[in-house]
Amino acid sequence: MAIQKSGGKKLSSYGRLGVLLAAIGTVLAIDTMADLSFLYKLWPLLCAILGIGFIGIYLQRSRRESAYIGVGSFIIGFSGLALYCNFTSWGILASLWPAFILLLGIAMISGFIFGNRRPAILLTGLLFISLGAVFFMVFSFNRHLWWSIFILAGFSFLIFDRVRRS
Repeated sequence: MAIQKSGGKKLSSYGRLGVLLAAIGTVLAIDTMADLSFLYKLWPLLCAILGIGFIGIYLQRSRRESAYIGVGSFIIGFSGLALYCNFTSWGILASLWPAFILLLGIAMISGFIFGNRRPAILLTGLLFISLGAVFFMVFSFNRHLWWSIFILAGFSFLIFDRVRRS
């Protein structure tokens, strides 16, 4: 433990993680012993904490690497999707699977915005988002919307061109 100037003790990041895990274990033990059978559906929140941890690593480092924020945003998005599936049905993933492609595109764009300003990262992220949106439209809504890939890809390239020129 690190000593503060005022004489109090401050927990390190490992100590804070230990307190958090012990608290989570205690809440889960109470849930199990009381036979509530509800809190086990909240496991994606642990993934969200991991994603927030990656973003925290990004913010604390002096040399900020955009991969941390990209991975963190992907994990947070996944935990939101998993939480939704826990409270509805995991069978809904048959129509929600394009969300993983969208999440990858969002992770790449967040990495572009907060760190790596290479236009190829932006273009790849925009294309993943376009591809995920098209897969949603074609496989989840209407199979006759396959032509929308050209429109979304066209807008992606227009955005990419505007960023590249600026």
